[in-house]
Amino acid sequence: MKNIILGLSFLLVFFYSCKGQDKESKNETAKTQKSAKHIANCNGNYSTGEKLTDKDKKWSLTSKDIDAIMKLSNEITENEWHFSYPITPCNIEVKDYIYNGKKIDLLINGGSFISFVENNKNIILGCALPECSKYFLKAKEDMSDVESDSEITSNSEEVKKYKIDFNGNNLEDLLLIKNDDSGINLEAQTDKRTFLKIKYSCDFLDVNTKPKNNQTFNLIIGYSDQYKKTFRKVVIPVFYKKNDLFIDKIFISTFGTNAKTGNEEWLSKEITKSTSLRSLDLDAILSQ
Repeated sequence: MKNIILGLSFLLVFFYSCKGQDKESKNETAKTQKSAKHIANCNGNYSTGEKLTDKDKKWSLTSKDIDAIMKLSNEITENEWHFSYPITPCNIEVKDYIYNGKKIDLLINGGSFISFVENNKNIILGCALPECSKYFLKAKEDMSDVESDSEITSNSEEVKKYKIDFNGNNLEDLLLIKNDDSGINLEAQTDKRTFLKIKYSCDFLDVNTKPKNNQTFNLIIGYSDQYKKTFRKVVIPVFYKKNDLFIDKIFISTFGTNAKTGNEEWLSKEITKSTSLRSLDLDAILSQ
């Protein structure tokens, strides 16, 4: 009888020992899978002319990183992706990722966005939170923080000239900003021929001729209060096509009181508006 009990004891010890080893083995496998590295594939350089760096070429993500990114990301529109997310020449491909209970193939770009196909629909997720920056090469761009090439006050009478290449044909293209008593004028020239003149009622007007995305330039318009403190800033990405200037979106930042927190801060909004720059009634939009 003792031999039978002893034998059963050995069997139970062996069973639980094997079960424990199996659990440990599964845990180790899961840890290995989470730590597995996905290496980026980089082709060419940035569309802005920026060269690839060693950091770009060595960019990688673990499976654990990818899980974190997917939790931090939200679905975005193509417009938001186009204007707010930089495109890098580096991508990480992930096969058979489990998303909403289905296997999908992810394409993760270094510009803080992920794309994939779900139910025959192209999905783009943007990772815009501060926590996202450690995982990507480039963060989402806040158009309200776009820097201008210079600042012009309403008291200045000088003419600002910006060299720009509208057609990619190396002709002498220029943007000019001129001040007069009635406002600030924007003038666009190509091959020494003026094709656009617009007057703005604002306190400063400037241009960023080296935007990070695909627009030709950013138009930056500012408004000041009686104490000459800027309370509103408008950034308009402008595109040159068919011998004219066009826009698709307007970014407006206004210094005011946050209704939720009661704190004074910069409040930003984006307005989709597809029109030529010459037809844009900015005053009407700002008065809404």
